[in-house]
Amino acid sequence: MSESKSVGWGKTSAIVFIIVGLCLSYAILRYNIVRSVPLDNLPLYITNKAVALAATILIGLSFLLGPLARFWPKQFEEHLYLRKHLGVIGFGIAALHAIMSLVLLNPGYYSRFYVQGGKFNLTGESSMLFGILAFVIFAAISITSLPPIEKHMHPDQWKLVQRMGYLAYVFVLFHVAIMGFQGWFRSESWQYGMVSISLISALFIVLVLLMRVLVIGFSSKK
Repeated sequence: MSESKSVGWGKTSAIVFIIVGLCLSYAILRYNIVRSVPLDNLPLYITNKAVALAATILIGLSFLLGPLARFWPKQFEEHLYLRKHLGVIGFGIAALHAIMSLVLLNPGYYSRFYVQGGKFNLTGESSMLFGILAFVIFAAISITSLPPIEKHMHPDQWKLVQRMGYLAYVFVLFHVAIMGFQGWFRSESWQYGMVSISLISALFIVLVLLMRVLVIGFSSKK
């Protein structure tokens, strides 16, 4: 492994450690401490919330570095090489979220997704659909990021697949918004100013997408 790649993975590991740690700390504070969710639910249910938020942020950072480097090149251009690292690890954490969610997916944990009889309601089916679509697209992006696959693709094809990531990120926005938007407007959801993880995820996604729109807008004026 070259020195630059080694440094890249080292920096990425540090970023991942910090983000996952912050997300888990916030989840424990908001749900276990402030909202008195039993500690029995920490290993999977609460940790899964933190994992989902961490995946959203890491994938978002891989998208955000480009616009940041465009507007502030001196500060961010040298870090552009981290985009692939952050995206790949972000997808790995998203895959972990998917597995944990499958284990937890039942009316006991997510009653608002089900009707009587154990079937999904519209909220459950819609949220899961967008989550699955996002996961499939991110999986394709991660696979085409592997050097043996990338070298056999035409550059235009590779860029097209990579840019599909923005569509997948929009699907993630739909996934979290459908899942949690009803709680965003309840006063108890804002206890001590600690908003829900789904709202944090949605706001971060919107920020990333707005930065991309700004880049496109400035590029079209030149």
